[in-house]
Amino acid sequence: MTSSHLILNELKSTAAIQQLKAAQQQDKLGKWQQANAVLIQATLRVLPQVGFPANPAGLQGYTEAFAQQARSDQPEARTVLKQLNDSKWRILLEHAFECEPAAPLSLSAARALAIDMVDAMQDEEFGKQVEESRSGLAARLPEAERQHMVARAVVGVQSEVVARHGFPGDAGYAQAQVCLMEHAHDAVVTASVAAATTQLYSRAGIDLGAALRQLSGGGGA
Repeated sequence: MTSSHLILNELKSTAAIQQLKAAQQQDKLGKWQQANAVLIQATLRVLPQVGFPANPAGLQGYTEAFAQQARSDQPEARTVLKQLNDSKWRILLEHAFECEPAAPLSLSAARALAIDMVDAMQDEEFGKQVEESRSGLAARLPEAERQHMVARAVVGVQSEVVARHGFPGDAGYAQAQVCLMEHAHDAVVTASVAAATTQLYSRAGIDLGAALRQLSGGGGA
């Protein structure tokens, strides 16, 4: 609980708010990446205070411990933890996307959204478009730029899906992602989307794990 309060305080800092507000001028992908980067950096700053190293390994260990707490047998503990997590995302969405979190999705609704998202990402025509980043002029681009190309394509196809489920625009994309996070314990919601995303990056010749480690500060930090 203490760690969540500390992270919340970091997110409320003037520096964090300024970084989030600056993201408002970016496209959907830029806003989403900035919101997550601000959350990751806030968490990394707090980790040494709660017994974890401020590096990707510490971040993973903390995330696993947080998930275990979220599955606590004590309803009161789960409720407090959820409220704190909601508060984090309320700050991130308010200042990066100028919106509030959407009403929670039921598990069945979250599964339906995730399944539609996976179907869209596994569309063969879309997969071929992603593969094109391995050939022609795109193949000559630096790895970071190719990652960005694929990420923009993934966000684009996911945005079309979430809009059909009642989450339009930049704000809707972010709201839908947060709603899905609330069902992170469900394999249909998380594992299936993660697998489809990893497969797409693989078709583009990109190691998604390495890309995520770089985002969390693992690239030699």
